[in-house]
Formats: sequence, structure tokens, C-alpha cells
Amino acid sequence: MKSMLAALMVLAISVPAAFAGEITDRAAEAEKALQAGDGAGALEKFRGAEAALWQAMPLAVQNVKQVDSAGGFGIYSERANHIYKPGEKVVLYMEPVGYGYGSDGLGNSQIALSVDLTVLSDSGEALGTFEKIGSVQVASRSHNRELFFKLDLSLDGLPPGKYKCNFLMHDQNSTKTAPFSTDIEIAG
Repeated sequence: MKSMLAALMVLAISVPAAFAGEITDRAAEAEKALQAGDGAGALEKFRGAEAALWQAMPLAVQNVKQVDSAGGFGIYSERANHIYKPGEKVVLYMEPVGYGYGSDGLGNSQIALSVDLTVLSDSGEALGTFEKIGSVQVASRSHNRELFFKLDLSLDGLPPGKYKCNFLMHDQNSTKTAPFSTDIEIAG
């Protein structure tokens, strides 16, 4: 628990001051509950600190991988290389964090994200931008924080060569956006 408390305090330094106090206070309450032998209560207090941090942090995309398959959060088979045959589908696995929650109108929280893509040549020339090439919506009774996003890309028509794919993820429940990128090669 002490290492989790230390990690939260380090993260609290990088968020706005109004949230930093709340995060630190809630983490300290978790530590007190744990010392008193109340593990379940400590976890609940710690989740409050995590929720305050989540709300304050920007949208980000972690663990972007080119994969052969993805079946769930942390459940994927990473591709051996980034070289594709012409017309072969590119599959990306990613873990967004810091997104907001809306409502689905049925009493559930709803996560809603979309992604735009700009393809650049090896020399940096923008070859095209495509909006909302992928999206995910998840409704849940809980504020899920372990979410994976699988994106299937069809890059048909690209001639052999190396490319950079620049993405911009949009949170549909806030104004937050997050850039991320990956490199690919179309074999000749």
C-alpha cells in the first residue's frame, strides 16, 4: 500500500492543485484505514483517490501495439513486425486512460471514444486524413478504467514503402483529445 500511496503522491504533483489536495487527502485516508485493519475500507478510499486523479488527468493512450489478435484488456498477441503485404489489415491494440463518462439513458455510465488518422509518407508528407475511422462505446454500471480499444485499419492502395500513422483520439464525453502514432511498412 505504501508504494501505491507514493505513486499516487507523485502523480498528484502533475495534476492541477485543486485536485492534488483531494487526491493526497483520499490516499492518506486509505492509508489510515489500512493501518486500522480495514482493508476493504482502505480500498474504497483509495478508489476515491484514483477517481479524483482520473478526472483531473488528460486523455492519453497507453500500450499501443500492432497485434495479430486482441480479445480483451491485456489479452492480445503482439505482431512480430510492422511489415504488411499490400491490402493486409493493420490491427492496433491500445489502452486509453483519463476519458470521461456520460450516460446511456438507462442508468449506466457510458464511455465513448473515436479516432481520426493522418497517414504520412516516410518523408513526412501528409497523404490523407480520415475522421472517425474507429469508435468504441461501452455502457456499464461501474466507471470502468480497464478498457481496451481494438482498431482494424485497411490501408488498401498504399504503395510499398514506410509510413507513419498519426492518430487523434477524441473523448465524446468531454473536450479531451490524445495524439498517438505508430509506424508501418508496406512490403514491395
